[in-house]
Amino acid sequence: MEKQCLKLISADKQVKISATQGTETLASADDIFSSIDPNFKNWGCDEAEQPTEETDVEVYEQIEDADYRTIFGSLDQNLDRLCLTTPQIKSFVMNNAKDYMLEVEGWTYFRSLFKAGDEFFIADVRVNADDKRDVRIRHFSYDGICHAEHRHRIVVPQLVS
Repeated sequence: MEKQCLKLISADKQVKISATQGTETLASADDIFSSIDPNFKNWGCDEAEQPTEETDVEVYEQIEDADYRTIFGSLDQNLDRLCLTTPQIKSFVMNNAKDYMLEVEGWTYFRSLFKAGDEFFIADVRVNADDKRDVRIRHFSYDGICHAEHRHRIVVPQLVS
């Protein structure tokens, strides 16, 4: 199934994120990230979250230039349905990211939507072939364009039609 600016690349697999306790945050995930954006703490995105059950997710590849509103809005207008928790994002990076790495040298970008309080954010995870990992944060309202040439991976909970 193809969306306006995204192409589903996990259709042939069942991708699951393990259950989480909700206690690990991306702000404190220096066990898996070599660089963590300090704005996770500065913007109040370093709080524990509710535990989650095992979750099915979908992975998309960005195929057209777009901003965050267009990217995520092409999947569902209800942004709450597209959010993962930060412990789920960490789990995906640890256990599933390698399955969706680009075959060229350089970084593969994984983007996920999450919510802290009433505000939406983007976790921007970069992983390279040597398994070096960095994580940055952006406000969802950031209106810069994400370029399709980078083939960003968008990770969201599986949406039931």
